[in-house]
Amino acid sequence: MQLSRGGLSAALGVLAGTLLGAQGAAAQSDTGTQNAYDQTSSEVGTVVADAALLVYQEDDHRVRAVETSSGLTWNAASGMVVSGKFTYDSLTGATPNGSIRSRYEQSFVPPRKTRFIGGGLGTNPDTHTGSSGRYTVAPNQLPVDKGFKDHREAYDLGVTLPVSPTLKLSVGGAASFETDFTSYSARASLAKDLWNKNTTLSLGFNYERDSVRPFTGVPRALSYMGDMIVGHAKVKQVYSMVAGVTQVLTPHWLVQLNYSYGDSRGYHTDPYKIFALVDTATGDPFYYIYEKRPNRRERSSVYAATKFALGSAVTDASVRWYHDSWGINSMTYALAEHAPVGRAAYVEPGLRFYRQTAARFFAPYLGIDVPTPPFVSSDSRLGRFHAWTFALKGGVHITPRLELYGAAERYVQEGRRFDRSAPGVLARTDLFTGTRSTSLISGLRYTWR
Repeated sequence: MQLSRGGLSAALGVLAGTLLGAQGAAAQSDTGTQNAYDQTSSEVGTVVADAALLVYQEDDHRVRAVETSSGLTWNAASGMVVSGKFTYDSLTGATPNGSIRSRYEQSFVPPRKTRFIGGGLGTNPDTHTGSSGRYTVAPNQLPVDKGFKDHREAYDLGVTLPVSPTLKLSVGGAASFETDFTSYSARASLAKDLWNKNTTLSLGFNYERDSVRPFTGVPRALSYMGDMIVGHAKVKQVYSMVAGVTQVLTPHWLVQLNYSYGDSRGYHTDPYKIFALVDTATGDPFYYIYEKRPNRRERSSVYAATKFALGSAVTDASVRWYHDSWGINSMTYALAEHAPVGRAAYVEPGLRFYRQTAARFFAPYLGIDVPTPPFVSSDSRLGRFHAWTFALKGGVHITPRLELYGAAERYVQEGRRFDRSAPGVLARTDLFTGTRSTSLISGLRYTWR
């Protein structure tokens, strides 16, 4: 369901991607011996099969995702690499609908004249037994739609071709299908080695086309909850590029610097999110309207990373600066240590810190007597917050060809919960709707040589 796909699908992709077919190489020790985990998934003349299971659970019985991924990579003797990946996930649980907590019971209804009968706001109709689509939230509880349910199938295929001994061309495509959301993408990149392959320059482009078909139909942005729909589908197109340089400083130390730019145009509004207009005297929700976001979003980021190896132990550190046209600025800091355990296993503890400012049109609510701005959203992912991610990964080679690996991650998001200047009861109301989650991954990797 597109309601949770923004940050959640990205998080799931990062979690699975760091393990499935993405094992990095540790430097060979000074003695010339090599641990089992020093082998890479891109070793020439190998075929690597990978399968992983991810379980993602948000606190307070919110969204739960169970994802399976399987991939196959062929590293031809000529230097050509062909890879394919299939992902399937299912999502259930509860997800915030954009409103705020209230001392009174709240009721929510979908837009009128939808294509489906039944289903709460932002909900798969098949998960509800009623026919009106109405659902209620108890007093002082965060408004969430507990009927949230969806599934996704995703396919990815990529090919890397050695154009010359120092130049590689990579092309690929991906497709993702959900009940109410479809995405297609295509990509191409070049990597050029210089100075005895101590320097690598890279340039890549990506195109993505997303189509959302809400169960409830597309509501008119900024209209009152329950108003008539204005359509059944909306489209967004995303163009992005990344340019980078990787430099080997010593046999055990390399650095990387990337710049990326993205331009997305079309429908960015979440059709399932509403926004509360409150009584400026009491602070109680008075009306609900549908959110609206700009039809264009430009993104820029600079990413710097370094890897330093001491034997088979590798320290990985990175920092990322981000800015977009919606007014969000963020910084991400990450640190991980890849450490050997004997000759056939490794552990990798990691820590990540993220901080962002709020979008210019973000607000948890507005007063009923305040003119409604052209754009408005209460989605916590667009608000000001910071987050910590604590991770522990590990793996062991059961045989020279078979590896068992896994990971556990804890994500903790924090933001401003109370605004003492808010009207009435809102001064004592928790306004933060961010989340905390736990993720577990397990997988198997088999290599034919």
